Amino acid sequence: MRNIDEIVRLADNFSQRCHTDLVKIARIRKLPNGKCRVLSNKGKNLGTFDSERAAKKHLKQVEYFKFLDKSHAEDDVSTVIDLTGVEEFAYSAVMRKLRQKASKEQVLDFLKLFKAQFDRAVKAKLKQPERVALQNALVKLDKIHKIKLDKKLIKNAAVSELGDSRAVGAYLANIINFILNRVPPDKRLIARDNLKQKFALMGESEIASKHLPDSAAIAQSITFVKHVLFGHDPVYIREVLRAISATI
Repeated sequence: MRNIDEIVRLADNFSQRCHTDLVKIARIRKLPNGKCRVLSNKGKNLGTFDSERAAKKHLKQVEYFKFLDKSHAEDDVSTVIDLTGVEEFAYSAVMRKLRQKASKEQVLDFLKLFKAQFDRAVKAKLKQPERVALQNALVKLDKIHKIKLDKKLIKNAAVSELGDSRAVGAYLANIINFILNRVPPDKRLIARDNLKQKFALMGESEIASKHLPDSAAIAQSITFVKHVLFGHDPVYIREVLRAISATI
């Protein structure tokens, strides 16, 4: 995060340059219905407004944040933070390495992310809030500055997000029962018994060692949601999809 003085400096520079370099970033187009649309230099719709004044205000915001992005690139703040060699997946171990390898700004970013994720984990009553917060904070930090960390540490820590095994089993069983409601009542009992047997005989070692590509998580999520919503009213489905998009 930039300090106040630096933000003021950037805003100052922006006001001097907004009519030269930044004018190429976006433009305003008046529509036949009288409204004004802000378009990027590639023609992408950045917002439609009732008045030209509102459109100009949004255009300045777009140009300013583009300018900030450019300044970030020029300052080279997105250098890779090398955290390989962290001896254990723990807050104290990661902090020691961060103080050795990262700038003060990067350490501050991590602390803010960790605090937010820790508070969230505590509120959700997760079993190991510190480990969950650490995992999520590092993922978010990677999007800002890019970090190198032993993947094995992240993988082993992921189980902490699931929590108590019995609670997870009960949660997944509720989802399965919900999906089974799609099966006709006369066949539902047989389907449930078949599933019970399959889960009882499923190989835990095979699941534990199974490696799925990142794209599989996306495909499985979409398939799961489709199965849950299949056959419902289109308006209801659209509302659920909007809620999912706003929440994840």
